[in-house]
Amino acid sequence: MNKLVIYLVTGLLFSFLIDNNLVAQKTDLTNQWDTVRPLANPDKGWYHHMLDNGVHKYLIQDEKDLINFPGMDHLYLRLAWAFLEPEEGVFDWSYIDDIVEKYVPMGYKISFRISCKETGKLNEAVPQEVDGILYATPYWVKQAGAKGIERPEFGSPSWTPDWNDPVYLEKLDNFHKAFAAKYDGKTWVRYVDVGSIGDWGEGHTWSSTRIPPTSDEVKTHINLYLKHYKKTQIIITDDLVYYGKTESEQQELLDFALANGVSFRDDSPLVAGTTREHLDTWAVRSPLFFEKAYKTMPTVFELEHYSKVKNNGDWRVKNGSEVIPELGVSGAEIFLNSMKLIQPTYIGFHGYLGEWLNDNPELTVTLLNKCGYWYFPKSIETKEYKNGLLSFDVEWMNKGVAPAYNSYQLKGKLFPVDNTSEPIEFEIEDSGNKNWMPNETVIQKYTVSLSGKPKGDYNLAIQLYDTKSGKPVEFGLSANIKDDDYFKVQEISF
Repeated sequence: MNKLVIYLVTGLLFSFLIDNNLVAQKTDLTNQWDTVRPLANPDKGWYHHMLDNGVHKYLIQDEKDLINFPGMDHLYLRLAWAFLEPEEGVFDWSYIDDIVEKYVPMGYKISFRISCKETGKLNEAVPQEVDGILYATPYWVKQAGAKGIERPEFGSPSWTPDWNDPVYLEKLDNFHKAFAAKYDGKTWVRYVDVGSIGDWGEGHTWSSTRIPPTSDEVKTHINLYLKHYKKTQIIITDDLVYYGKTESEQQELLDFALANGVSFRDDSPLVAGTTREHLDTWAVRSPLFFEKAYKTMPTVFELEHYSKVKNNGDWRVKNGSEVIPELGVSGAEIFLNSMKLIQPTYIGFHGYLGEWLNDNPELTVTLLNKCGYWYFPKSIETKEYKNGLLSFDVEWMNKGVAPAYNSYQLKGKLFPVDNTSEPIEFEIEDSGNKNWMPNETVIQKYTVSLSGKPKGDYNLAIQLYDTKSGKPVEFGLSANIKDDDYFKVQEISF
């Protein structure tokens, strides 16, 4: 009887070894981490203010500056409505389309803010002046009966619409109907800002009337964008919710925005007054807005105009590394720490490409990697190979400030060590990456069906892959272990 038991046990063990002939093991990958190499990955990175304060500022001075800029994701186009609809129902899209036709084929995306109130000069910030009054909203809107303020108490004589005027809203609605018909849902559009309310489209009126838009006016304008932009991420500035609002109004507008899938941008980091007033939160006045938004939607960081930051003495020496005596911290420290609160996927420096990159070569890479997601595999543990299925775990860490909002594939190859046969490939449609939150470690379990029958020694190599762009999603491992865009992470035996 005892001999029979021994035979049965031995038989089961032999059967297990046949089905599971993988030598299980765990490999630590932290000794292969590379935190310096710039990773220009999909759905994150730098943006350049291609049009800003009009149609002449921040234009690209040298194409090489754009091409060589690490991780430049998209071009941000902010211009006044009056440029695009000089006559009612007559649209001039050339300011946009000339840029799209040139730069989208080069791989760059586009984002928009169409403003209705500017404070700059004629033929720069605005295209029209009538009786000494500048118009960012087309003059014909006023002629149609829209009410507004011609000469605000502060700033330049520029027309400020009554944000809730029915004629203004009707004409604005018609414009965005046409704009959305042309651009909403294009694969190269990153987001559209609600730019139709406030100075420069920022939701405040600090440089003009100093009459805060009401909560109802803010909701009206957000709803107008929600009506027309069904496929594109909508972004608002934090000022749209904060400026002139009580705490209860702020909470109501915050809830309203989040419930409708509207995310936030901050246009104030390193603005001199804001920085000094809110240094305890690194110039971020409303961290709660971003804390609520970033978990499900991308947020946006916009530096104060870089030339102003330098002229104010708030950006010193290479990489902004010198301490500002008045503040006791450097400009780069403020930038990095404000990013931790805004948790942006997209970051902009608001200046000329060549000047910024020449001043901040190393910092540019650091900020690129930190914005959005930044993945590092800490370890890989192969578990078993049974019935044609390979099971393994990867311990992932996201060292970026935000999650990714799109799912990426996990693709793999088994490279024979002796090179006597073709690699065996596999892929997993969803790597689970959307669940990898900032500064968290996640053990992701995978099981894949292998197309071949491995026997012998192999190098297991993996990559993340974005099917939309058709590009790998690189993670922070040494390029020395790359082979054909895959990282060889473990040698395994079957």
